[in-house]
Amino acid sequence: MEFLNLTLGQFLLTFGVIAAFSVALYLLDRTRKRMVVSTLRFWVTPGQPAPVSRNRKVNQPMSLLLQLLGMLLLLLAIAEFQFGGALNKRRDHVLVLDTSAWMGASIPGNAKTTLMDVVRANALGWLRAVPPTDRVLVVRADGLATPVTSWESDRRKVARAILEAQPGATALSLSQNLEFARELQRQSGAEAGEIVYSGPGRISAREANAMALPSIPAFRVLNVDDAVENSGIRSVGARRSESDPGTWDILVRVKNYGKTARLANVTMNFGKAPMGIHPLELPPGGEKETIFKVRTRAAGIIEARLYPKDAFEADNYAALELPEQRVLHVVVYTDSPEQMRPALASDPRVNAEFKPKSQYKPDNDGLLVLDRFHPATPPQGNVLWIDPPPDKPPVPIKMRVEKPEGLRWIPDQPLTEGLRARNAQIESASVFELGPTTTPVADVEKGAVLVARADGKNRMVVIGFNPFAGSMRYELTTPLLLGNILRWMEPGVFRDVDVATQSSGAVSAPFTGTTDRNSVQVLTDNGAVLPFNIRDRAVQFFAGEPARVRVIAGSSERVFSLTLPEMWDAKWTAPSTARKGIPAWNDSLRRTTILWPWLALLGVGLLLAEWIIYGNASSARLHVIRGGLGRAA
Repeated sequence: MEFLNLTLGQFLLTFGVIAAFSVALYLLDRTRKRMVVSTLRFWVTPGQPAPVSRNRKVNQPMSLLLQLLGMLLLLLAIAEFQFGGALNKRRDHVLVLDTSAWMGASIPGNAKTTLMDVVRANALGWLRAVPPTDRVLVVRADGLATPVTSWESDRRKVARAILEAQPGATALSLSQNLEFARELQRQSGAEAGEIVYSGPGRISAREANAMALPSIPAFRVLNVDDAVENSGIRSVGARRSESDPGTWDILVRVKNYGKTARLANVTMNFGKAPMGIHPLELPPGGEKETIFKVRTRAAGIIEARLYPKDAFEADNYAALELPEQRVLHVVVYTDSPEQMRPALASDPRVNAEFKPKSQYKPDNDGLLVLDRFHPATPPQGNVLWIDPPPDKPPVPIKMRVEKPEGLRWIPDQPLTEGLRARNAQIESASVFELGPTTTPVADVEKGAVLVARADGKNRMVVIGFNPFAGSMRYELTTPLLLGNILRWMEPGVFRDVDVATQSSGAVSAPFTGTTDRNSVQVLTDNGAVLPFNIRDRAVQFFAGEPARVRVIAGSSERVFSLTLPEMWDAKWTAPSTARKGIPAWNDSLRRTTILWPWLALLGVGLLLAEWIIYGNASSARLHVIRGGLGRAA
């Protein structure tokens, strides 16, 4: 046995004080009686002491016993006395509510009731069976485990947390949430109670293949029937067409989550203009893809819709923002345009304009290329100098070298990416003096012959030779070098952009180029930096809420509109050892018999019985005594 609100010493001390006070009152009060006697009894013999008679006997022992028992029972009720010892210790339970995106689906036959409503109802039914002395902690379970209460014995706070639970944006990570719940129980320091999962148990294929549940002493599952027929959009991706630079290829993936075949119609809009409709025959549990072509260079919103609508409308619509296809305006001042025209005209993202040197203007809205001359007015913005003259060069020239040998490209730089050729044949080259802000890109035995400088937003590349003349114009190195220079000058124009709409949660973005950690950025629209990991030439990150995320890796960029709900792949089956359903009246969860209300009622009943039995008798005797005194008078 044990007391929850008082220690044994406090209980005995309190009851001892109450019992002593009650006995003293009985000895003081109940031993006095009114009697009609002759006045001669008050005369005493002179010289003799008056006789004193002290009655130390309780005249009504049953009345005292009933009062002591009543007060003992009331004190036991206040102390919350209970039997059972360790079995009835206060226990801590963890309630894991499934708040995955799938909980927003409507149940069959009732469009206004969702799976989340059933999850909440089951959780409240379980809560009513938990003994009032136990504590409960509520965890919201989706892709992450989120506690929404502390250890609470106030059932109103727990019920409020259950009723406020809403579906999230990610799929359920059941093993992670149960492990988190078990760890909370270990840290609470109290007797471990039940860990209760309320939900249908829909998990990803990744988790289903590697399911590892923690060791839980008391595990209960409140299962939810989710036999819902649903088909939805899994992802929408957009990439620039390789055959037509002004066209986007839009790939839409659709999956049937139900057990019957369905005919789904996918529609595509750009802005408010319809782009077409594609019907898809979806087998049970099957997935199919379809491609739309959208011709535009302007930015805009692509909207994909799936018809007919079903019980889960969140995955019937997806939208993504197509970026503007930018073009770099290049003005080339040269008297030999035929040398560079083929290299610049090969890329549709370059709008090249060739002008003679005599028409030079310092205006620059993209890139200026100055071929073997130095203008009187210095250029602004991004500039590519090709074999500048020794008169006032942009970078000091140390010497001029004829037929230099040992041309070497400095590795690990954006300007030399993909350049591996050595000993290229150059007629002549200028060797530059390196300053504190000048970076060498290529050198020969005498020094650097190609340098670069970045000053804020303005960038400059100086080539000490003409790569478009002589034998070097026929080598693969020349167009690769020019492409690297253009990409370094304006990375936003030449970045390979992929746009995709998919679900929140764990995202993996594969890249064919470099995945060096220093060149990777994962950013949201508001500028927040997301943590990421690089594995198997893919950038992996997690987004628990709908967001627009840009993943920049080298010369590639992928934009993810994470607005679709993350869906499940498999149905989890609870282990046979798990307790199931809302606890019945004889369930082991209802291990404690709450005694204090009964003790309080019994104590009040004994006190009331004592008052009825002995209180009325005392009043009657007093009435008789008063009547006798009146007659005697």
